[in-house]
Amino acid sequence: MTIKKLFPATFACMSLCAALSAAIGASLPDSRNIGLSAAARITEANYCFARTRRFTPERQPPSYLVLRLRIQVAYLNSGTRPLIIPLEHERTVYEALQPGVMNIFRELPGIQGITPSLKLMKELPSRVSPDNPGDPRNDYFAVIPSGGNIVEPLLEEITFPVNHNMLLRHDPDLRGHRLYVRLQLKQQELSPELETDLSDRWTRFGVPWTGRVMTNVMTIDVPRQIGEAKPCVDGPFETPGNHEENLGAK
Repeated sequence: MTIKKLFPATFACMSLCAALSAAIGASLPDSRNIGLSAAARITEANYCFARTRRFTPERQPPSYLVLRLRIQVAYLNSGTRPLIIPLEHERTVYEALQPGVMNIFRELPGIQGITPSLKLMKELPSRVSPDNPGDPRNDYFAVIPSGGNIVEPLLEEITFPVNHNMLLRHDPDLRGHRLYVRLQLKQQELSPELETDLSDRWTRFGVPWTGRVMTNVMTIDVPRQIGEAKPCVDGPFETPGNHEENLGAK
């Protein structure tokens, strides 16, 4: 499951609007509605040193360099009906060092906001009205009008090892390469009973949608020589004093 972070509406139609148009048709073949597509762009990239958190301080292995990306995502509905999508979603990250076939990237353990799976929604959350998916405003559902895009893009944070290998994990050395990144987003599924009920209740607002979409491919050039990097810190208040929240295995 990915924790949601929403932007103000003023950011919704920057360069993502053009990318959304280009992303039409990027849905996976098993998507339940080909009218929904997703576009993404890298808004921030930085390098820092992460630590593995499985050991006592005296047995800590050396920290290792990682590339941290913040990616802004938006959805476009090119279909003829408004779509009602759950905002909670799972993601699969694809990577490559050259154009063509991309491989699934196994995300580093211990990343805040990432859990192994997203549970099936069997009951409507208490903050969501059974009569209106968007009123009162909530963090569970968004309505995307026909021909429109979601107003608040989502923010994804992804961490790639730059040159770090472990006994059971061998990641490519990114130094001096162009990294290709693509996301598959799977919205939280609804139980058949709940989906049927909401389809009847919300018919005048749109159609519930819980499929998968693929974003466009993003690229970033990783320098061969990376300048000074500081320890990784997490959370909304990134200060040198919260290094206990560094990335790595718990």
